[in-house]
Amino acid sequence: MEVELVIETKDVIVYFIAVLYAVLVLATGDVARRRLNMSPDFTRKIIHLFAGAAIWTVPYYPHPWVATLVALTFVIMLGMASIDRFSNFFSAMARPEDLDHGSVRGPFWYAVSITVLTGVFTFTGYDRFYFIAAAAIHIMMFGDGMSAPIGMRYGLNSTREIFGSKRSTHGCLALFVFGFLGALLAFWWFGIVNYGVFVSNGNILWLEMIVLALVGSIAATLVELVSPKGTDNTTLPIASTVVMLLVGMAMGLVAL
Repeated sequence: MEVELVIETKDVIVYFIAVLYAVLVLATGDVARRRLNMSPDFTRKIIHLFAGAAIWTVPYYPHPWVATLVALTFVIMLGMASIDRFSNFFSAMARPEDLDHGSVRGPFWYAVSITVLTGVFTFTGYDRFYFIAAAAIHIMMFGDGMSAPIGMRYGLNSTREIFGSKRSTHGCLALFVFGFLGALLAFWWFGIVNYGVFVSNGNILWLEMIVLALVGSIAATLVELVSPKGTDNTTLPIASTVVMLLVGMAMGLVAL
């Protein structure tokens, strides 16, 4: 399938707006850390949430390839976070282990996952099925984003170390619940509002939405549980995308 890469003025405008958004997200984390004395753990979650929220603009780009370029911008900026002149951004995202090796691996691979998933569905011309990848990204945004603070706050007595990562019952439940809600939100925005999926004869297919969201959140929870330390930002969204894609095909929601 050929993809026409035609650059128009509106593409350039949209791209620069996206770049400004990326800078704003990273700057917000930095200001929250330095001016409001918030911990890097909290400011990292701010960046984790709002960086992922950039995909809400995907249906409105003049050309699908721009969406991938926007995601790639986050990858580049996060890759430069450890450079001296960008040290404030680095400090807003760094865990103690990040300080040891001088890079923010978690947020970086988080952005890489978003870029890969967005590129796969937009460059191939299957952007109408982007609701699957968007749901996986939302599960990572909300589920994975909430699992750590809830697990650390309430799950200390049920914490176990699995493949180098600390997992707790409360953290896993948080990932499942918030991931499920995030998937539903993605299905509504990317499925119903923008691409007409989950709608039949004027009726919303709530059962199909709920079942697919449950499948995605369960898959993500299991994958995150057994993912080696530092890999869940890639294994979780990619694996849950594949699982939901296969189940969506079986349900007749996806026809490649």
